[in-house]
Amino acid sequence: MSMGVWGLVTFSIFSGMTVMIQAARDGILGKWWGARWLAKLPQRLLAIPGSVFGTFLGGYTGVLLATTSIPLWSRSKLLGAVFISSAISTSSALISLVLRIIGAPRQTLHKLEQMEWLNMLVELIGLLAFLRSSGRAARPLVGTAPTEQGMTFWRFMFGNGLVVPWLIQTILLVGYHPRKMTSSQKQKGAVGLIISALVLLGGYFLRRTVIHAGHASSQDARTTLWNAYPSTYDGRHRLV
Repeated sequence: MSMGVWGLVTFSIFSGMTVMIQAARDGILGKWWGARWLAKLPQRLLAIPGSVFGTFLGGYTGVLLATTSIPLWSRSKLLGAVFISSAISTSSALISLVLRIIGAPRQTLHKLEQMEWLNMLVELIGLLAFLRSSGRAARPLVGTAPTEQGMTFWRFMFGNGLVVPWLIQTILLVGYHPRKMTSSQKQKGAVGLIISALVLLGGYFLRRTVIHAGHASSQDARTTLWNAYPSTYDGRHRLV
């Protein structure tokens, strides 16, 4: 936990400095000597270590869960990577959502769309790899029994929260024309808002289903024994 606290504090310091520098450059802090001094600081240089600590925080929840003995969380070593990729996807979606609302330039939005597309692809691959490496331990997450999270996971997270927005984003990128602003291009802006909202929804349901499925996984004694002794336990309550 101490690593998480130090990571959060350090990230907050760099984030706060970046915000203050931007506020000084925009004239929000006035024209006194402190604001002028802040405006001269290298904002992009400070953003580099801030991004490193931000990435650390994005995957820290998954890393903490992976250190437990609960089969769903600890079986695969990719849970932290899944949380990192999801954090990057949702943060990109939120930035895109805000920029679309305030009317950012199309060139800026297009670059962000490309990054969103790549982030969602990485998250999709990482999630499938996590499920495959988890084996039977992933049953509480993908199963459809009353105590399992499969219905919510496949519909709201994997389907509508990841695959659908990635496919729509792919179609938009294929039909992009940088020098052509037609009514269809304006409609694509509205579709972009929907994509961002779906990705944010998927990020929420990823965390929700993983946490709730972990609680169900902790009550499965058979899978817990299999996770602890995979080479000796045959899954029928006896050692071989």
